[in-house]
Amino acid sequence: MGLYLLHNIFYAAFAYLGGWLSDHVPQRRAILAAGYALAVVMAVLLLSAPKSVPLLAAVFALAGIVVGVEESLEDSLAAELVPQSQHGMAFGTLAAVNAVGDFASSFVIGILWTAASPSMAFGLSATLFLLGSVLVLKSR
Repeated sequence: MGLYLLHNIFYAAFAYLGGWLSDHVPQRRAILAAGYALAVVMAVLLLSAPKSVPLLAAVFALAGIVVGVEESLEDSLAAELVPQSQHGMAFGTLAAVNAVGDFASSFVIGILWTAASPSMAFGLSATLFLLGSVLVLKSR
């Protein structure tokens, strides 16, 4: 319970900070890409199968940071990419894509975890987070 509480504390703090940065820093894509890069670090830490409480605390804190930054910056970036008259559709599409992605990733990672190994699952996660970071930086 303490680790999940830690996650939520970091999530709340970085959701607020991510929103503030989105309003004040013109390089939104770089901030979002940095959030995804932190997810790479988190996945690599999980590859090591952490057994100590401090290492698990670092993983949960990073997870909170990643979710906080991702949720606030993805919305901001979506708003930047489409005309204001289409914001409702853009946010709905983003939510739908995220929901389908959550389902697909849970399914694929679960299959890899079961059929291969947790390391294979976290390795794929790290790769996809890295790909996401690069794609965000290269987007228009």
